[in-house]
Amino acid sequence: MFKAIFTNSFGILFSRILGFFRDLLTASVLGASVYSDIFFIAFKLPNLFRRIFAEGAFTQVFIPAFARSRHKAVFSIHIFLVFLSIILLITLLVNLVPQLFTKAIATGFDAHTIDIAAPYVAINFWYLPLIFSVTFLASMLQYKHHFATTAFATALLNLSLIAALLLARDKESSEIVYYLSFGVVIGGLLQLLAHIVAIYKMGLFKLLFGGFKYLREKSPAIKEDTK
Repeated sequence: MFKAIFTNSFGILFSRILGFFRDLLTASVLGASVYSDIFFIAFKLPNLFRRIFAEGAFTQVFIPAFARSRHKAVFSIHIFLVFLSIILLITLLVNLVPQLFTKAIATGFDAHTIDIAAPYVAINFWYLPLIFSVTFLASMLQYKHHFATTAFATALLNLSLIAALLLARDKESSEIVYYLSFGVVIGGLLQLLAHIVAIYKMGLFKLLFGGFKYLREKSPAIKEDTK
């Protein structure tokens, strides 16, 4: 227990330190401009939905239900596909009408700024399905009392954003925000990859993805487990 608490605390501290340097570098590269506001708004929207779909309540509900399930492989894949389908649908809607979602979250922006911000919002929103997948895999790892990967994976996002800022530091502000937006997505991919590797090393890969094979065959069992 002490080891888990220490690992989580150190991982969070490490990520916060990187976040501090990321903010300093962002201020240095972008400065106090409309483009810095645009990036923070673009990243704020997927973060809002992340808190709804991917964090907190999901983990608290999923782990006890997974522990009780008699068909863990099928149950976990079923839950994953249901939530991921909803999140992908929202992500696609945001990419189809990014101006509408940008206007909803950026109430202080005029029409011209919303048009500028919309493409960045669309790119950043792809972080949401990635971070949901990360949260799902993190829940599986927590079930096996493995916390280290999740504790340190958050730092990968900050490292990705720092790398994006360093690569784009001499470019125009509009290009810098594109670099940052793709840095968010790459950070999400790195977090997902780290969790997939941990799932494989913990011997959960077969349990998790073996559920695809029996998903249809055990659909009545899924209904029983999800009651």
